[in-house]
Amino acid sequence: MEYRREIALVYSIEEATQKLNIIRGHGFSEFEIHLFAKDILPLQSLKMYTDLQIHQAGNLVDQILSVVMQQNVYEVCLRNMKLSREEIVHYGHGIEQGAIFIIAQHDHPYEKEPKTQKAAWNISNAVD
Repeated sequence: MEYRREIALVYSIEEATQKLNIIRGHGFSEFEIHLFAKDILPLQSLKMYTDLQIHQAGNLVDQILSVVMQQNVYEVCLRNMKLSREEIVHYGHGIEQGAIFIIAQHDHPYEKEPKTQKAAWNISNAVD
């Protein structure tokens, strides 16, 4: 199954707003857009009127997992985003430097395999 996604690393709220408008224009719903940052306080203004998913990078859970997994805390926060190892390292470093990481992803509706319907019983082959 293929995933359609857009990724951005921005360094200000203004840049984030511009990029979010572009991403929305490409057909992504707000609930499919995730923002990661060390300091999420400035991002709360974006959250007030939208359904954006805002995550604090380096929170307590990420810190504990980083010790267990022996990885950078900002790389750990990106572990569930279906990124390659190189992407995780690159974007984790950006977050560490103060950037806002934006990712929007969803399954493309035309790339999904059609589901076949299965009948509980095949009546035509029933034996009396």
